[in-house]
Amino acid sequence: MKSRKPIFIHYVHDMERARRFYETIFEVSPTFASRGWTTLNFGTFELALHILSPGDTEEAPLPHAGLNLEVDRIEDMQALIEDCGGELIELREATRHIPDRVATFRDTEGNGFELRQHVGLAK
Repeated sequence: MKSRKPIFIHYVHDMERARRFYETIFEVSPTFASRGWTTLNFGTFELALHILSPGDTEEAPLPHAGLNLEVDRIEDMQALIEDCGGELIELREATRHIPDRVATFRDTEGNGFELRQHVGLAK
């Protein structure tokens, strides 16, 4: 059986804040929205925002990146992310062996995600 329709799930404390963050930064729209579950259409996959119940200790925002998106320029996206309440955690420059710059961010809910910018191998 082939797999299909990839989906990434981010657990959130505040659905409205989380939706505003992703819809503003990545200009995506929901394919479904409720107080507890929202799916955002990124074209080739969907990002699902799943509300955390108060006191829920079994699920939590992911501090590491599972979501990695390519962008034209990291700094342009960084400014938008920070304006919307996210934060840059780390920026790794391209090397002689890795042709991409990679920035790790945390969203307003504590979920990690990465943006990559292809720049070619460093000399």
